Order: sequence, then C-alpha cells, then structure tokens
Amino acid sequence: MGYYMTVENKRIGYHHGDLRRDLLRVARDEISRNGAQAVTLSSLARLAGVSQPAPYRHFADRDALLEGVAVEAFEDLVSVLNGALATCASTDRLRAISRVYLTFGEANTEIYRLMFASRLVPEAKLGSALSTAADNALDLLRRVLSSGLPAGILGDNAYGTWAYLHGLVMLKADGFIQRPLSELIDTSDFLKTEGPCRT
Repeated sequence: MGYYMTVENKRIGYHHGDLRRDLLRVARDEISRNGAQAVTLSSLARLAGVSQPAPYRHFADRDALLEGVAVEAFEDLVSVLNGALATCASTDRLRAISRVYLTFGEANTEIYRLMFASRLVPEAKLGSALSTAADNALDLLRRVLSSGLPAGILGDNAYGTWAYLHGLVMLKADGFIQRPLSELIDTSDFLKTEGPCRT
C-alpha cells in the first residue's frame, strides 16, 4: 500500500478504499469523451495520477475495467427507470419509461455503446456482476414494455419496443437524427398510452 500514500495521495485525493471508485469515475469520463477504445489501464493510471501498477490492484485487465464501468451504468439505468415509474400514472408507464430510456442513451452516448453495442454483456459469465446488473435492467424494461399483455408474449413484445428505442438512440448517436429524442416520444404513435404522467 506504500505507493498509494505518497504522490498518488496528492494527485487523486486518495484515501483507503476509494481508489477503485476513482478509477471507474475517470474511466467513465474518458469513455464519455473519446469512446471505450481510447481506454487502457496505462492511460487510466496516467489520467488518474497514479502509478502504472495501481489499476491492476483492482482490475485484472482492460475488459475487467470496462465491465466495472458497464455495471455502474446498468445500475444507473435501473435507478432512473425506477425513478420515472415512481412518479408516473400506471396508464402512461410505457411512454414514461421510454422517454427516460431515450434520455439516458442520448446523454450517455459512448457509455450506451459500451452497454448495448459491445460484446461485454453477451459474453459476460452467468452470475457475474455484469450479468446480474444487465439482467436487472433488462428485466425491468421487459416488464414495463410488455405491460398489459399476456405473459406468454411478454418477451416478443418487449424486444420489438426495445428495438424501436435502441434504434432511435443509435440513429441519434450516429448523426441521423438531429432533434431531441424526447420530442419523438411525445409525438410518436408507436407508444400509445391513455393518461398523463406527472414529471
């Protein structure tokens, strides 16, 4: 632990137990600016102001670091989705959660790509932190996106609606849509609801 208590202390404001969190924060900021491809453990150490070996105390390799970022992002997504549901009338759950999903994707383009347009989740080990965090988010989405439908067709309906939302996020991210995505939700006939949602 000696190397944590010298120069790194002054650069990153490190105190016991916080280095992993600080590294994830720096990694997330770098991904948001330049994409996941720009992040390596050596570049992370430099950006965080710690010694080159320091990140390896918390992440075995680059993939483990990216998995840590993705876990936090899925947990954030669950938090904002639940927040929307808590203030929304039951008759407008679909439009409310769709609006929040699009806002999250639009505001976190490169993090969203890491979550949904990389191999991290499909290749995650069953029961791993990433697999669990992703399942929690996707199960919530599937439940709400299929609300009001028989359980037997829950999955198919949810995937169709999710594909619509995902497509909007990616089209905006790649420059094909210029308008705020929230405007498309407000005018879309694809997401039909019956009542207002308090915001």
